[in-house]
Amino acid sequence: MRPLIFFLFLFVSLPLFAQKQAFKPFEVDKPAEPQGGTQYLDAFVQANLRKPISARSQNINGRVIIGAVIQADGSPTDVKVIKSLRPDCDREAIRVFSLYKNWSPARKADKQVSQEVTFPILFKPNQPFLYVNGATVSYYDKDFRELPDSTEQARYKQVSPMDSAGLPTADVVVFERKGKSWQEYNRLQLVQKDVKPLNRADKRRYMLGYQSTPGRWEGIVFEIDEAGIIRSQQSYEKGRPVGTSFTFDSSGVLQQKREEYDTQIVTTSWYPNGQLRQVLVSPLPKAKDGHAPGKIMGLWSNTGEHLVQEGNGLAVLSEPQRSEKDTAQQTLFVEKGQIVDGLKQGVWTGRYKDGSFFYEETYDKGICQGGKSIVAGSDTLRYTTLEKQPQFPGGMQALGQFLAQNLRYPAEAQKARAQGRVLVSFVVNTDGTLSDVHVLQGLGFGADEEALRVVNKSPRWEPGFQRGRRVRVRYALPINFTLH
Repeated sequence: MRPLIFFLFLFVSLPLFAQKQAFKPFEVDKPAEPQGGTQYLDAFVQANLRKPISARSQNINGRVIIGAVIQADGSPTDVKVIKSLRPDCDREAIRVFSLYKNWSPARKADKQVSQEVTFPILFKPNQPFLYVNGATVSYYDKDFRELPDSTEQARYKQVSPMDSAGLPTADVVVFERKGKSWQEYNRLQLVQKDVKPLNRADKRRYMLGYQSTPGRWEGIVFEIDEAGIIRSQQSYEKGRPVGTSFTFDSSGVLQQKREEYDTQIVTTSWYPNGQLRQVLVSPLPKAKDGHAPGKIMGLWSNTGEHLVQEGNGLAVLSEPQRSEKDTAQQTLFVEKGQIVDGLKQGVWTGRYKDGSFFYEETYDKGICQGGKSIVAGSDTLRYTTLEKQPQFPGGMQALGQFLAQNLRYPAEAQKARAQGRVLVSFVVNTDGTLSDVHVLQGLGFGADEEALRVVNKSPRWEPGFQRGRRVRVRYALPINFTLH
């Protein structure tokens, strides 16, 4: 039996000896590094890092040193902690580093090889707060000004239950001091509401956050998919979105950050591999001069090449689109042209990689002066307006009159004194009919059903146009229910 045992041992062990060992940085001719430079990995980490709630409450700050192997194909493997800060921060550092995929592999003797790397993940200082028994606790004086602790000046106490990731787990309760005890004064109800997926391939989602009254969101509201991944995060005040919002992909990578300021909106986006993609600066709708276009102030390729710097450069934009040859298939839509002072200038072209669509347009300071487009198997279309949004026949004023004449306040909502907004989504088809009508954000108490009834009753809309042809457009219509 010994020869057989020895043979089996050799057979099992051979793959172990066949494995290639990763090189040290000083052993290669060109070390592995993030495409475009370390600064892009730094920016990605800080944009995606979520300090655990317990660490935030104690103002834990410092570095976790991560070690990994960047394989010859550029993929990161064997991600581990070299120097620990504390277990929850270590886990978060591993999570974020593992999400970044935009590596240029090491080279040795003119070949791509595997190499060990280390990288520091910085957890920055923050204002500490009280976190006890799975809830943050805040104290306020008689004028609702926040206090550092539960001194005798404290008149109110707010208890906000949340898990280690900062997601809410129960109602927010405000207590008022009555002698030596605390009695409930007010509460914000924790609401979980299903959201219809944007497309059939997308996972089911739900919104999670607080409402002061039915349908009126307050504070940070999360959108979470069935896998438990946060897909969006938005702050609300009195039911309206405010401040900064975040959008994430199905693996948890930040796709877009939208920051709203007094006069403008700054939208920063990333590629799925973690590479910074674009910085777009747009005027606020109320501050717009006509239809002022947004300015592309920065643009990068998915390999880190800086195409547009400080609003100037030759831009190459690409994104997947449904093919015009076979709508069941996707193809890559590539657009090219000059950016001057953040705006499209001169001749721009765009084409589907499978050849099913092409356009050529002329721009002056971001405004389309005219163009032509060709869809496979169709005649050339010429146009002077790039796109036109669908609208109710007669415009917004006519839509307001239609809603006023047809909308009825549900008796159940009146009895509950429920007020707020129902956001209805639908598709305006190329013939003006509406389809896929559903509630994006509801109010309850019969208001959702009433909003759907009225929208389904509306006449045909004027369809949307893009590059000279009618297109299907998804539209979101807010319908307000207000008691007088």
